[in-house]
Amino acid sequence: MNLYKSNESNTFHYVTLVTYNRVPVFGSDEACKIFVDVLGEVRQRFPYKLIGYVLMPDHVHAIVNSRSSTISEWLHRVRGNSARKILAWLRDEKHLMSLKKLELANPQKRQHTHAVWQKDPSVIDLWSHKFIRQKLNYLHLNPVRAGLCEHPADWKWSSYRAYLPHKSGEVPIEIDWQAYWKDEELAVGKAQGV
Repeated sequence: MNLYKSNESNTFHYVTLVTYNRVPVFGSDEACKIFVDVLGEVRQRFPYKLIGYVLMPDHVHAIVNSRSSTISEWLHRVRGNSARKILAWLRDEKHLMSLKKLELANPQKRQHTHAVWQKDPSVIDLWSHKFIRQKLNYLHLNPVRAGLCEHPADWKWSSYRAYLPHKSGEVPIEIDWQAYWKDEELAVGKAQGV
């Protein structure tokens, strides 16, 4: 589902990624760790601002501001890298039942036989601080509404605790307090092609 996915630079995007057939891939801490590591790796190579995120058993929400001109590049990198690494982990650890649930009926291009993600992620541009705050509250409360914890601070796989005082390393990946890109940062990104 594509909603309001613009190509404007310095735009906040509310992204929802749903797992293939709603398989609870992120019911495993190891799969969550792999995904969070990919968020960090992508941010190192292709800078983006992470405002908030939550990993639920069968979907992920994130608010990002990519330095590149399109959110599609961010989606391609995060979805592709996380899928490849999660599938490799499932194969290495011989999680055959999980692999069976992620198996495609027909191999796709490049002979892909499994999928971690449904094809069309939801992307909504966020144009006001009120809308950003609304979506941030929504994603942080998602585990509570789903009955997975009693308070957002109890859910390890979210950015909620990054907004509270904490020791380094207590939050899987930090949010970016300076959410908008400065003009000179955007210019450097364009010059570098990222």
